Amino acid sequence: MTRITGRLLVTLSVLLAAGGLAGGDVPSGVPGCGDLPEGAGAGDVLTPYPGMSGSRFLRGATLDLAGADPATLDARLRAMRDRYRIDTVSLYRVDAPDPLFAALGRLGMTAVLRLEEYDPDSFAFTGADVDRLLARYAGLLARAAAPVNRERVAYLAVNMPLDDPRVQARLGGANSPLSIERQAAYASAVVAGLRRSAPGLPIYLGVFYGWDGGFRPPSYLPAGADGYFLTSYSYPGQRAPGRHDDDAALIDADRRRAVMRRFLDQYGDAPVVVEYGVQTADRHGDRWPAQTAGLVADRAAKQRALVATTRFYCAGYPSVRGTMYFGFNIVKTEGEPPAAVDFALS
Repeated sequence: MTRITGRLLVTLSVLLAAGGLAGGDVPSGVPGCGDLPEGAGAGDVLTPYPGMSGSRFLRGATLDLAGADPATLDARLRAMRDRYRIDTVSLYRVDAPDPLFAALGRLGMTAVLRLEEYDPDSFAFTGADVDRLLARYAGLLARAAAPVNRERVAYLAVNMPLDDPRVQARLGGANSPLSIERQAAYASAVVAGLRRSAPGLPIYLGVFYGWDGGFRPPSYLPAGADGYFLTSYSYPGQRAPGRHDDDAALIDADRRRAVMRRFLDQYGDAPVVVEYGVQTADRHGDRWPAQTAGLVADRAAKQRALVATTRFYCAGYPSVRGTMYFGFNIVKTEGEPPAAVDFALS
């Protein structure tokens, strides 16, 4: 597909979205989107990718390796690939990169390496923060960029921690002139630094408009990254959607379209992977949870929401190169009062 054709398709998707059509109404060049079943997923497996063929759409999920037995790595990755149809794992921490890359190679899978860590007591999108990031991940980057491992890396995912209140306070607010200036400069510096430290590896920058859409980050296009990963969750109103709701309500399609419109306005047809998660209200009993991101009523609703979200992006937006589900085995404690939030598929 030519760059001009891509731009025309993106423009068409924006116009149709503005007219209220759900994702999936715009033709996509990605094979496999039409294979996704309508409604509930296949069998009892919770996965966003049932029956999906083709390899051009990245089918990802975040895997937490903390405390995992290295001897079980192959079996876990094989289950992700064969049972859940996941071809790419997103990893926050990799203590032993070589066994990981070897396992991925045996299974024909790839990894997203998340450059996520930063010092919350000093981070301010400065050149010094870039230096600390590169130093912190120097060993991992060297192994990942080695010719034998390079094809196992889908991309490097660079965190832009705009949502941290401590970082915001240091910059005079998330949307202050200083914050906007620093973000743009940091994006350019970190991409340039990673080009030197990890030549040949694709670099994706994180884009987040805030849980309520209140962040106004600058476009990071001048930094010259290879793509972007966009955080976009559904949010229920006064109740968690469930069996009596259609797919558009279940995945909060209006909110997702609004987020995509903002992204397309800033980045055009640049490649993007969308990150999201789904949790269930029934796990919280009669109590309405403090953290409602991705909330649906129950497991059956979650199963439908997973497939509907993939269909929304895969069939509706040509520049969306894949989705990254958060997360395969992740149960977090969030909210006030603290409570377990179960995003897991496994």
